[in-house]
Amino acid sequence: CAGAAGRKAVGERVVQTLGCGRTTRLFPLVFGGALNRAGPWLAGIAFALSFPGPAAEPALAAQASHVLVDPEAPLDGDWTHKIFGTATEYTRITLDDRPAIRALGRNSASGLYREVDYRAAEHPWLEWSWRVDRLQTSADIRTEAGQDFAAAIFLIFEERMLLMRHTSVLSYVWTNDRVSPETVVVSPYHPDTSRSVVVESGAKRLGQWVHERRNVLADYRRAFGEDPPKTVRTLALFTDSDQTGEPVEAYYGAVRAVRE
Repeated sequence: CAGAAGRKAVGERVVQTLGCGRTTRLFPLVFGGALNRAGPWLAGIAFALSFPGPAAEPALAAQASHVLVDPEAPLDGDWTHKIFGTATEYTRITLDDRPAIRALGRNSASGLYREVDYRAAEHPWLEWSWRVDRLQTSADIRTEAGQDFAAAIFLIFEERMLLMRHTSVLSYVWTNDRVSPETVVVSPYHPDTSRSVVVESGAKRLGQWVHERRNVLADYRRAFGEDPPKTVRTLALFTDSDQTGEPVEAYYGAVRAVRE
């Protein structure tokens, strides 16, 4: 296809640009309201859950860890790039001798989504590395008007019971110092079903790779006051700046679900 993924060197960074991967543009009527009221990343979640997915793979329970994000894998493989207006640019790169997915955004909102289908009770720990070189100083993720994420990892949970489906979203985010680390932020768009845990905030660790390890079950219980649905169906990487218009630059390393 035209515009296939290519490679180019930028200084010490080796970049593979996203070419003909699956790209989905969503239009305003989502969650019963316009995107500027529903929030673009939540629109992507609605789209991700609109299709029946496979059951969680039983064999995964025996594995010590499960790779959810491999930054060395092609972006036009398992990922779906969901765009809401203008796309954030996601590219595979090598930075500081480690593979990563770079996100560059300016007046943009889009994310990379992929099905992961694993049970959080079997792999309750989430480990990942990330880095932010530039964040939006005027963002405020507690408000509709200021909800821009420098870097965010969304875990979209789902549990099906007969004809009913229980879904919820737990997000791990890096934002500015308006919100302190370990704060649980209730989504200004969907307070009943979506929470964010602030893992990193402010400029102190900008330009540094940071390794994180979180107990998803404990964080979910703290955020929602109850146990999560059984299955993490979808994971998303999301960097946006459509609210503030400020440029943002983030990097995502490998993400793993770990048994202990």
